[in-house]
Amino acid sequence: MAERSFVEFVRTATGSPPYAYQEMLAADELPQVLCAPSGCGKTVAAVLPWLWRRLAHPKRAVRRATPGRLVYVLPLRSSTEYTHRLVVEWIERLGHGADVDVQVLSAGAEREADDWQVRPARPAVFVGTQDVVLSRLLMRGHGEWRASWPLSFGLLHAGTQFVFDEPHLMGPGLETSAQLQGLRDELGTVGGSATMWMSALADPTRLGTPDHPTVARVVNALDLPIGAELARRLDAARTVEFAAMPTDAESYPAAVAAELLRRHRPGTRTLAIVNTDERACAVWASLERLVVGRAAAPELLGLHALLRPAERAALVERSARVPAAAGQIVVATQVVEVGVDITARVLLTEVASWSALVQRAGRCNRDGREQDARLLWVWPPTDGPTGTHHAPYSEPDLRRAARALIGLEGCAVTGTRLARTPMGAETPVRHVLRRADLLRLFDTLPGTDSEVESAYEVARWVRDDADPHVAVTWRHWPNGRPGEREPYPRRVEMCPAPASEVAVASARQPDRWWTFDRSGGGCRPLTADDLRPGAVVLAAAAAGCYDTASGWALHHPGPVPVVPLDDAPRAAEEPALPCAQRWVDLPRHLADVERDVRLVAQELAETGFVIPGHLVESAAVAGRYHDLGKAHDAFQAMLCDDCPPGAEPPGPGPWAKSGHNGGRHTRAHFRHELVSVLALLHPDVHLLNDAADAELITYLVAAHHGKVRVTVRPMPDEAERTVPRVLGVEVGDRFGPVELPGDRRVPAIVLDPTVLFADNVGDGLRGRVGSGPPADVGARADVAGGPPPGAAGRSAAWTEGVLRLRDAPGMGPFRLAFLEALVRIADRRASRSY
Repeated sequence: MAERSFVEFVRTATGSPPYAYQEMLAADELPQVLCAPSGCGKTVAAVLPWLWRRLAHPKRAVRRATPGRLVYVLPLRSSTEYTHRLVVEWIERLGHGADVDVQVLSAGAEREADDWQVRPARPAVFVGTQDVVLSRLLMRGHGEWRASWPLSFGLLHAGTQFVFDEPHLMGPGLETSAQLQGLRDELGTVGGSATMWMSALADPTRLGTPDHPTVARVVNALDLPIGAELARRLDAARTVEFAAMPTDAESYPAAVAAELLRRHRPGTRTLAIVNTDERACAVWASLERLVVGRAAAPELLGLHALLRPAERAALVERSARVPAAAGQIVVATQVVEVGVDITARVLLTEVASWSALVQRAGRCNRDGREQDARLLWVWPPTDGPTGTHHAPYSEPDLRRAARALIGLEGCAVTGTRLARTPMGAETPVRHVLRRADLLRLFDTLPGTDSEVESAYEVARWVRDDADPHVAVTWRHWPNGRPGEREPYPRRVEMCPAPASEVAVASARQPDRWWTFDRSGGGCRPLTADDLRPGAVVLAAAAAGCYDTASGWALHHPGPVPVVPLDDAPRAAEEPALPCAQRWVDLPRHLADVERDVRLVAQELAETGFVIPGHLVESAAVAGRYHDLGKAHDAFQAMLCDDCPPGAEPPGPGPWAKSGHNGGRHTRAHFRHELVSVLALLHPDVHLLNDAADAELITYLVAAHHGKVRVTVRPMPDEAERTVPRVLGVEVGDRFGPVELPGDRRVPAIVLDPTVLFADNVGDGLRGRVGSGPPADVGARADVAGGPPPGAAGRSAAWTEGVLRLRDAPGMGPFRLAFLEALVRIADRRASRSY
């Protein structure tokens, strides 16, 4: 790639030269903490120094040492679309549109969502909120299918530069992000990762956590030379003024609306920021009523979190334009505090936490061009049902902030002065993620902990949120219910909504609210237990509760306009059927995946991401045998029976891929990768006799779909069978012979899935077992290593072996998950090639 100076790089991308502190970030590695006032170009600082070091630095060693992915994390459910679009524009202007992937990390099923996973050597920039990013880093991805959790976990923890914007707004997510960096440093990763926290109010002391005790390097933008443009922004002032409002919630919106109109001046922007989405909608509606019939009325915009991305992106774009002659009044919530470049002559804000107020003030006279900018602050009204007024902040936080504002009454203050105002806030007591917590989350089997409990448990490390949000998508269903293979929603269809209000709406019309059944597949009616953080909900368009102008509205009658899609979204889960455009025999597919494991590792090595050779070899051998279990009669019958005319298999097989869509397993829950494992563990099969790390290979074979991992046990309807089954594999199933390339073969054997639970398994995952009596197939070791209650001391040998592998020196959860991802990437690439 062509080399160019950083100044030229930034000027090409943005049209303006960089500030001195941005040049320092490009010259050196990104620091752990960047202190920079609001309006000083932190988005540029987050992206372009990293991108220049990765693509255009004159020293090859620096380019190779720079992490290949940047994950830019916003603390609020704000306009990730705005930041995403900005980064795309920069990269296009730089001429790297074809070289760098840029995408929003979200809960939706995007067409491009898998591209970065099958091309891990390409530089990539991700933009996401802390909910989405941190939940993926904890292997409980919001809106992701359970089988995808290990893939995101394995890739995002490897070779990634994280940037957390405004960490003081992250709540417990700040300590979690610090702990994760400390645990990556302590437990080891494949490919180095780093984290930068940046803010006007960055407090390095909060980054001191049990596994991340110190901050190595802090950069303060104000310690470096400041040019005229940055000086003008830093000197931008706004006069603080209290505005009295009614304290009752009923008359408050109209009073605020009247004050906004009284203060507004033609040709300017007036901005109101309130603390709740409900009040934002109420103030906006009052403004609409007040301007009806007015000549030359200002443009009115309502901007909050409870909007679908398309409507929210359009509103953000309109709010960033130069106002027309009549001017513009924007009523917003916290969504404009981070990541939205908006400026106003008059800002009216409800009192909030001091950190939030500093961010809001940065949207008043942001560019320093207003001569009489005003920062009006008001006291929020009392909420009738709860009798409180401080949500979503604490009462002490509001009172401390109010005292500080009273002390500044009538003063023209800069953002720097506000940021340096001492507050004496108490340090909140929060849950802190510990090493044992992360290790326990490595197990993703349904039921290891209930899905609801697991989601809420992770939520306590992600965000302070008394009322978690879920993602709602509206669809038209001719039959009144979702289809048998209902497509998973796209990001553009999803609207955040309070779980408590969705519960009310679904109780009112239970036949119109649905969710995906993550265990049995398909969709089922929504229940209260489904409304966990990050859940994905489907609603009939006739159910209402959404307005394209004002967003989520519990009492809106509907129907809701359905978001048109330019093509069909993908299925709700990984296709249960291995579809291709032609028949591919099993030996060919196994060879292709082994080859692609080595190719992906080589591509990564060429960019400086070097995987130790012995791990590449183990992953490649896992690719060689990953689909061995597809030779099982149940899988071959699913592929070959009931073929459409003209689509019959061209020979006896065994086949890995069919040339048609269709076919179903006659055995419920059948997992071919479990058959692969049982074959490799069988004492008459010698494929891994000479392997240096048979335990690792066997685990990677098991985990290549993300469904057979740490804990293996039968589904509820299998354990009661006369002849036991485990994930569709029956005791006494006959398998083989299977001929493989290189004079390798599997002889005819009898499968016994209960060996995974036997008491007398002494060799870990090699499983060279005798014919001792099987243990209870439902028994499992706890992820901390001990037997579960009621297991009568019996151990789940497979689980214990996986835990030993995970915790072995030189391995750890991050490396093991990355190797899982490597095999899965190769499998996907080979399958796509067909």
